[in-house]
Amino acid sequence: MKTLEKLKFPKLENEYLENILRQLINQHNIIQLFFTKQPSPLFSNLIIHIDKNSDTEKLQQQKWLKKVRNRYQIDVIFIYSGRLHHRFSLGHPFMECYCRPSALIYQNPTALNPLIITRDWKQYKKKFHVFEERFYHDHDLHKLHVQNLISEDCSNSVFTSYARWIEYDLEYLEELYVVNTFNSLPLDERINNLIAYVPEIQKYFVRSSPDKYVLTDLFIKAKEIAADDDDIYKNEMYQAVRITEQNLFRLIEERFDELKKQIKKGLFDKQQLACQTDEKPAATILDVAVETIVKLVAVEQIYLFHQTTYAEKTTYYLMLIGIGGTNEKLRLITHFLKSKTTDNHEVVMISHSRKWIQENLYQFQSFFSDIIQADRLIYSSSPYHPVLHWQFPHNPYHADLYFYYQPTKDVALQFFNIANNPEQNYQGLDYLFSEFFLSFCRTYIFVKTYYLPNNLTSQALWQLCIYADPDIRKYNYLLEQFWTDCFPYLNKHRLLDHKLSKLNKEKVDQMSIMVKKLMTELDSLVIEGGLLNYEQD
Repeated sequence: MKTLEKLKFPKLENEYLENILRQLINQHNIIQLFFTKQPSPLFSNLIIHIDKNSDTEKLQQQKWLKKVRNRYQIDVIFIYSGRLHHRFSLGHPFMECYCRPSALIYQNPTALNPLIITRDWKQYKKKFHVFEERFYHDHDLHKLHVQNLISEDCSNSVFTSYARWIEYDLEYLEELYVVNTFNSLPLDERINNLIAYVPEIQKYFVRSSPDKYVLTDLFIKAKEIAADDDDIYKNEMYQAVRITEQNLFRLIEERFDELKKQIKKGLFDKQQLACQTDEKPAATILDVAVETIVKLVAVEQIYLFHQTTYAEKTTYYLMLIGIGGTNEKLRLITHFLKSKTTDNHEVVMISHSRKWIQENLYQFQSFFSDIIQADRLIYSSSPYHPVLHWQFPHNPYHADLYFYYQPTKDVALQFFNIANNPEQNYQGLDYLFSEFFLSFCRTYIFVKTYYLPNNLTSQALWQLCIYADPDIRKYNYLLEQFWTDCFPYLNKHRLLDHKLSKLNKEKVDQMSIMVKKLMTELDSLVIEGGLLNYEQD
C-alpha cells in the first residue's frame, strides 16, 4: 500500500482536507474517494466509500466535517459498501452522478468490492425511470390516503397522515442530496439539516422557535390529541399543509431533473441560486427608512403596503416582519427619519415577528394577506423566508370587539363626567382624554380592517385610522385647532402624572368636542352598523 507521504489529492486543492484523508486511509478500510467540484455557492461533494457501517456512523459525527463544510464549501459524505452497492443496483441517480470514474481521486488497490460505473445514459435510463416511478407511486398512495381521510372528516388522522407524507418527501430529498436518510431524527431537525442543501425549503415552514416549526408542532399536537380520542378541528389548515407538501414534491421533481441532466451530459453546468433583486423605490425617504430599520431591527422583510399624498404631504405605510421591532424602536426610527427628511414626508410603521403573525392569522389574516404581496416587498434579507401558512377558508370576524369597544365607551363617559363638573375640577382629565384617543383609534382600526395595532404613537395610530378609512380625515381640523401640538400632548399623558391639572374650561371644551364627535363616529360604526347588538347607555 502507498505510504501516507506519497498520497496526493491535487484535485481537492485543500491541504487541510488532504491531511485528514491520509489519516483516514491509514486508520480505516477506505475503499474509494470520489470528489466532484462544484462552482460557488454550491457545495462540492466528497464521497467516502468505506467498508463497515459502524465506521460510517462514527465518522459522520466527526467535528472536522462541519469545519470543511462551512469553511471550504465541501460536503463530505460517508457511505458503507453494502449501502452504496445496493443503491447502485436500484439505479439511484446520486450514485450514478457523483461516483463516476471521472470523480475518482483514490482507490484502495487491495479492495475487493470497489464501485465501477461503465454504463452510459442509454444503458442507465431504464433504471433511472424505475427508481423515479417508485417515488411517484408511493407518493400517490400517500395522497390518496389523505384525500380519503379528508372526505371522511377525520381531522386528527389527516394531520398524522400528512406528517407521514411529509416525512416521506423529506426522506427522498435526503436520499437525492446526501444518499443517507435520517428517519431516527425529529422532523424539525431533518428540515434544519436539509436547509444547507435546499435553502428554498425555508420558504415552506414557518418557525415557531429557532429550531422548531409551526406545522411540525401541529403534527405533534394531532398525535397527542388522537391518543386521547379528542378532535383537533384544524380543517382550515389543510390547504396550508397541502401547499407545503406540494412544494416539497416540486423540489424532489427538480432534483430528479437536475441529476438526470448531469448524468446525461456527463459534466456539471454552472448553476446560479435564485437571488431576489428588488427594485429600489425612487423616493429617497424609503431608502433612508430601510437603511435605518435594518440597522436597528433584526428585520427579515419590509412591505410598503400603502402610500398616500394629502395636502402636499406623502405618507408611507411600512410593515416590518422580524424580531425586535418594539414600539420604542419604531419611535426611535421615526424620530431619526424626521431629522433626516423634510416635513412633507412621513413614515408609519407596524412591526411583528413572523411567528406572531402566523399564530394570529385566525383573527387578522384578512389584514396581513392584503399586505404580504410580492409587489409590495421593498426589502428582504434573504430569498428563502418562509411563506405564511394561510388558513383556508378564512372568514374575518370581529372577535372580542365588545372588549375593545366597551372600554372606549366607558372612558368617554368617565371623561364627560369630569369635563361637565360644575366645579371645574379637571384632575386626571388629560389622562382620560389620551386614553380615549388610544382606545378609539385601536377599536376603529380593528372594526375597519380586522387588525388591532400595538400601542403605537398617537400620530401613527391616527394615520392608521386614515389608512383604514380616509373619510376619518374630516376630523383633522380638530387636531389642527387644538391649543397645542395634539399628538405630543396625547403621548405625554398616556400615563397619569401626579400633579395638579392646568386645564381650563376652554381647553376642556376642545377635548369634549373631539371625544363627542369621535365617539359618535364609533357608535355609528359599531352600534348602528349592527356589529354589537345591545342598547346604548
